[in-house]
Amino acid sequence: MDESIQSIQNLNSKVEKLESKIASLCLGRRILMDLLIEQENIKNYEIQKLKLEIKRLNRIIKKRH
Repeated sequence: MDESIQSIQNLNSKVEKLESKIASLCLGRRILMDLLIEQENIKNYEIQKLKLEIKRLNRIIKKRH
């Protein structure tokens, strides 16, 4: 009987550890996704700035011709 209880307790302990690991991995994935989204937004902002600069320079070139 004691072995059965100890076995159940060991299994419960393993389940708790696995659940904790899953929660940690999910949190890590969320953090990584947030970082990826932030990097994508920064990249898009930089692209937009460069496009505006190209337009500005093209207007200057056209005025000089």
